[in-house]
Amino acid sequence: MEELNDAGPDMDEVTLRQLISDVRDGSVDPDDAVARLTRLPFADVGDALVDHHRAIRQGMPEAVYGPGKSADQCVAIVGELLEHGTGPVLLTRADVVQRAACLDAHGSADEANQSMLWRRPTPTREANVLVITAGTSDLPVAHEA
Repeated sequence: MEELNDAGPDMDEVTLRQLISDVRDGSVDPDDAVARLTRLPFADVGDALVDHHRAIRQGMPEAVYGPGKSADQCVAIVGELLEHGTGPVLLTRADVVQRAACLDAHGSADEANQSMLWRRPTPTREANVLVITAGTSDLPVAHEA
């Protein structure tokens, strides 16, 4: 039987369809599927609600916006997404204290400007992205993208 956290609550449409298929095929117990789905769409981490259903609605999982959050809040939110999510975890506009706390709690991440990214193996999708700036003052935001 598949572990409950394998699909996690941070579902996208592909993961949700796979869960339904796994129940139909008998590889996931219906009670386990219900347990996964009852955690949706939000997880309460104290001071914040983590949106695990955002990927279904928007096509991308939730990002963590650093300003206005304490380092402990960033650690808790990133931890929730890493523990129960399926996609990459992005922390944006984080200050030095927030980034240090998240690195200490969750290990290495890709860093650019004031952002951190924890990657997971994800299915490859063919797509092109174009980032255009109006000048050099936009470069930090463009690098974030």
